[in-house]
Amino acid sequence: MPMLSDDDLNLRDLTDEEIDRAWDLWFDLAQATNEWDPAYSHGVFAGLEEKTPDERLPIPLRPVIRG
Repeated sequence: MPMLSDDDLNLRDLTDEEIDRAWDLWFDLAQATNEWDPAYSHGVFAGLEEKTPDERLPIPLRPVIRG
């Protein structure tokens, strides 16, 4: 059974306001269901340990010249 009508799938004829409302709805739903998402298990952030501010390396205010 199709869930979306032809009008629902016709993005080309949507007004800017309709696109904004659809985007806002999608974003709100995505944010509301974040807790249900599985744990992030791949990519550049996988396996990183959360550090306290004291454990983080300081950011130099000026370039360090070594040589």
